[in-house]
Amino acid sequence: MKLEKYIDKDKKRRKITLISISAIVLISVSLLLYKTFASFTESAEFPMMKGKVDYFGNSDVYFAFYKGNDKLDSMPLKDNSENLVFNYGECDNGASIVWDSKTWGPMVKNLSKSKTKCSLYFKEKSSIEICNKYGNDSALCYITKLGDNDYVNMAYDFAMANNVLDNNLRYIGSNPNNYIDIGDRDSEDKPILWRIIGIMNNMISLDNGENSESLIKIIRADSIGNYSWDSSASDINSGYGVNEWSEADLMKLLNPNTVYSETPTIGASLYWNSENGSCYFGPNNNTVNCNFTSIGLSDEARMKLSKVRWNTGTFETRDVSKWKVNEMYKAERSNNNGKACYDTSLSTCSDNVNRTTTWDGYLALMYPSDYGYALSVNNKNNCFNKLMSNWDSENCNENWLNTSNIQLFLTPCPNLGNNYDVFMEQGTTKLNTRSTMQPDVIRPVGYLKPSIKITGGTGEIGSPFILEM
Repeated sequence: MKLEKYIDKDKKRRKITLISISAIVLISVSLLLYKTFASFTESAEFPMMKGKVDYFGNSDVYFAFYKGNDKLDSMPLKDNSENLVFNYGECDNGASIVWDSKTWGPMVKNLSKSKTKCSLYFKEKSSIEICNKYGNDSALCYITKLGDNDYVNMAYDFAMANNVLDNNLRYIGSNPNNYIDIGDRDSEDKPILWRIIGIMNNMISLDNGENSESLIKIIRADSIGNYSWDSSASDINSGYGVNEWSEADLMKLLNPNTVYSETPTIGASLYWNSENGSCYFGPNNNTVNCNFTSIGLSDEARMKLSKVRWNTGTFETRDVSKWKVNEMYKAERSNNNGKACYDTSLSTCSDNVNRTTTWDGYLALMYPSDYGYALSVNNKNNCFNKLMSNWDSENCNENWLNTSNIQLFLTPCPNLGNNYDVFMEQGTTKLNTRSTMQPDVIRPVGYLKPSIKITGGTGEIGSPFILEM
């Protein structure tokens, strides 16, 4: 009998213990769920696209609103006294946000699960700071104001390098209205158009000292032809050129000879001065005739360009697993140069050129990150975290900077087997590398002086923005 009583008491104790543990677990899970969703409010008032339901009832979507890192009690009104505008949004469960500036609300795409949480981030209008600094009639003010309300053709990249958030405003998508007339004319006196890549912050302008400025970055709408990034004699890197921009043949072709110390006998400032002559084309310093008298820079256009400090850094090694947009932006601004092969017994590694990670001048080429950040809103959520080398297979093709031809980028690529690789866009939207001697599509890139104004036009190809000093 005593043994049976002991067994019964032990069973009761175990039962009580089990119930207590279950209660603790239930309370813990409840608290966790509460904390997870406490910052989010259920909403049934916003439209959505391509979801599995046509409303936000029944706890399908929860929203939280922020200004920077500070949580807001509610979503700011369209014309709020704090001058807040939508910055960006993010959701879990694979859903994404597209902001509708007309209805002032988020469009949720790919909603496939309930309990989806979306965070909407707002910021003070960038145009307030820009317009106060550069004037209400400046092109910088004009473009930034467009960006305050256009979330389809323009976007902030939130790019960060060296612990500095640059937060550049860029034109995105398949064909935004970003055409400009900087004063160039062809042989028939028709405008030679350029396009605005975006507004780049924290740029070092060298026009009047070394000043940090916000500058409008532009790219020629069409190619000026196919030429080598660089070439070399047959005994230097097997004649395939050297991936150092400060001494590159193409740099000398695009810029005035005042930005480099030695005037070359071939390609000397021909594009900058709208002249004709010979340009490098292929290995072993091969050349072809080139004529820029009708497609080169005009006096008016040259006056509008700013001399700036360009970043010419790259990755430490040729590591394809890092070829993502944000990582590329950081690498371009790093202290790593493109020279990775020091085995001078290899004919492809035989140059003695010193490498740099900055260069001061007027015209260069676009960065791989410029190409990456130009993706449309639809592509961003699918492509930003995927390797740029795989973009062709990921349908990452809504990008106005794509020409369907191989075009060369400014950034060198380190390679243990040679010292002549640079990045390029393969013409199928994917990122790849190319030897500098390969003659490919060249689209000059530069920065406008901050004193530039927009006096007309809509940015469409038939009505480009008209620029004046």
